[in-house]
Amino acid sequence: LLSASSPDASLIARGLGYVVGVGSLLLYTPIAFRVYRQRDTSGLTLSTWWLKLISYSCSDVYSFRNNYPVSTYIETLIITVEASIVLGLVAYYQRRLDPAFACIAFFYVAACAWALTAAPPEAIAFGQASATLLNTGALLPQLLQNYQRRSPGGFSPITAGLACAGCAIRLFTTIELTGSDPLLLAGFAAGLALNAILLAQIVYYGSVVDGKPLIKVLAADFADAP
Repeated sequence: LLSASSPDASLIARGLGYVVGVGSLLLYTPIAFRVYRQRDTSGLTLSTWWLKLISYSCSDVYSFRNNYPVSTYIETLIITVEASIVLGLVAYYQRRLDPAFACIAFFYVAACAWALTAAPPEAIAFGQASATLLNTGALLPQLLQNYQRRSPGGFSPITAGLACAGCAIRLFTTIELTGSDPLLLAGFAAGLALNAILLAQIVYYGSVVDGKPLIKVLAADFADAP
């Protein structure tokens, strides 16, 4: 068995880190693909994607400013870009590309620039702690909407499943490569729990409430709009 501090375990952790990075290329692709095919974002909440984008950006800055290996956060960098694309799609199809959206976007860019160049370490640590809360809260509007509608919603089951796997792997790589950074561990643990709940919602409302075959529920990203 590999000890938590063995060179082999660290090598495996780095390898898994890059695997997660490659896998992250597919994380939000199913959602973007569904939106493109169906031209419908009624099952998605705009606030979820703003919160996701901000939380991922906080994690990017925290890891970069702490000089952690890129393998420990490469997927977060990729997911940040993907989340911004989905955010734009949701805003576009919900006709929310308005002055309020532009104002939030301006302050987001300005805050990122400050954090990367001039923010003190205390502010960076606070940003990462906030990222954990934001990432936890990001899925709450989606979970609440699914519960209220008793519907699997528009969130991708593939995305939720990949997020669960990625968070589980990241718990291991964080222990190995960042000295068990408590802020990062808390974020990945919360992400694993909430994505597991979301996946359970999708399966339950799709197969039990709506009476659809499980395979059809899991392949909802590739179905045409109802």
